Amino acid sequence: MELADRVGVESANQFWDHVSMTPGQMPEINGSCILRGKAGAPKGEGWSRTVHYEVSSMCRIDYQYKDNYKNHADGDVHKVVAILTISYSSH
Repeated sequence: MELADRVGVESANQFWDHVSMTPGQMPEINGSCILRGKAGAPKGEGWSRTVHYEVSSMCRIDYQYKDNYKNHADGDVHKVVAILTISYSSH
């Protein structure tokens, strides 16, 4: 796991817990914001705007989520999170 190697297991687990359980809420521990403009535009109908999650001072992850995703017309509805970018550089 490159993320855990770069930011530590605890910070990596905090991110994975957040996106797996509460991607539509602001995290209690690390900072996040909703990106503005084109960078924050949803990737399609029903997707969230882009969330910019700060895992650490040297790692940020942008993601979108959808609460009612279907991969085909007859498929089951389920929640998904799409990781758009992972940046390991400072701002």
